[in-house]
Amino acid sequence: MYTATDNIRADASRAGSSKKQAVQQRLITLEPEQAEWFSQSPPTDLWGMGQDILELEQHVPAEITVRNRLPDPSSVHWHGMRVPNNMDGASGLTQQAIEPGSSHTYRFTPRDAGTYWAHSHHNTYEQLARGLYLPLIVEESTPYPVDHDHLLVLDDWRVNSTGQLDLESLGSMHEWTHGGRMGNLLTVNREITPRLQVEAGSRTRLRILNAANSRIMTLELNGLQSWIIAKDGQPLTKPLKTNGSLTIAPAERYDLIVDIPADWQGEQPIYETSSKTQLTGAFWQVIPGNERSAVRQDPQSLPANPVPVLQGKQPDQQAQLLMTGGAMGGMRSAVYRNTRMSAQKLSVNKQAWAFNGVANLPDTPLLSARSGETVEIEIINDTRWPHGMHLHGHHFQQHGSDRYEAGIWHDTVLMEKNEKLTIRFQAGEPGKWLLHCHMIEHQAAGMATWIEVTA
Repeated sequence: MYTATDNIRADASRAGSSKKQAVQQRLITLEPEQAEWFSQSPPTDLWGMGQDILELEQHVPAEITVRNRLPDPSSVHWHGMRVPNNMDGASGLTQQAIEPGSSHTYRFTPRDAGTYWAHSHHNTYEQLARGLYLPLIVEESTPYPVDHDHLLVLDDWRVNSTGQLDLESLGSMHEWTHGGRMGNLLTVNREITPRLQVEAGSRTRLRILNAANSRIMTLELNGLQSWIIAKDGQPLTKPLKTNGSLTIAPAERYDLIVDIPADWQGEQPIYETSSKTQLTGAFWQVIPGNERSAVRQDPQSLPANPVPVLQGKQPDQQAQLLMTGGAMGGMRSAVYRNTRMSAQKLSVNKQAWAFNGVANLPDTPLLSARSGETVEIEIINDTRWPHGMHLHGHHFQQHGSDRYEAGIWHDTVLMEKNEKLTIRFQAGEPGKWLLHCHMIEHQAAGMATWIEVTA
């Protein structure tokens, strides 16, 4: 179970972190687990990774053995991590799935400090809905100066009247053609309304992850003074002051600095407001703190990660990605498995979306670039639905969307209906890298392609 941790490093020590190892060795066990969410019902059956959090050190080689004790094959994708392609964890593209009773060892060196996550990338629409994910922190060499370091992992679950996950609804074509799977139970850190303990007048680093299959979350921090210091693990050049409201697509992460008012006491709510009903996601549990007469200075920037410099470079490779399909989208046909099919035949094959007229992974890449080349992809959302676009193994900058400040690095961006933007990045490790919608039902129903990077 996740806990509302007071200090991330304290949890990491229980997960086996060691600062003196030449190689960071970790064990993740994919296994059934239970959550005691309802007092009047038996525990809810979930799938998990055997621990609360995985913490790694930057620039230190890691060997992570994944043991599969589930009844189904699986894999682990290191979301946002720049890893060798054969360690990316995308089953069917970069590795074979890990069979039940088997193990697989992932080896990579974390290049970038920040907030990431590990999650299943095999039958993801089902395994993510069952809870098969884990927040991942790559710590900075020098701890950031805050009083507290808290995780806020948001998820919505579909549960039935018996308090169990509604597994019968998995694979619903109505969900796949509309906004994706929406749950009816909100959890934070895998708990219902956990308490995050802080002192009055203290400063907190709040690491926010949206782990939902498809729901776009909106957090309201009750008017707290806050600054964004990192997006998708990558530090901002300068902290960005916010108005206390944050919209976050599935798979996005934000690191915020939050100042707790000196006059607060007791429980103070953190709201989630994406639906018509305002929900309480968590509480600040405010205890008395030291009297502070001085006004705090604005927070400092995090140390930069070794990301490439794109400013002033012209693209070596360019491509366009046209997104079509979905309910009310009017897509009449698309190519699926090298065969052009009508919308009706696509539906029989559980396909409803297309990239450049192709549903699901094509045989040929969207583009091929050499490692080190600058790449631009124009993405056009010609559908009636929002999408969270994720590129594996890379971070990119975008222009064309007013939702994000210029110059921010992303591995996932939210696109509203009829929106157009361009992403720019430097081609990284050689291999085949997925580009897909992280509204996971949309990916399963056709919104996936790949780029090729050659040596």
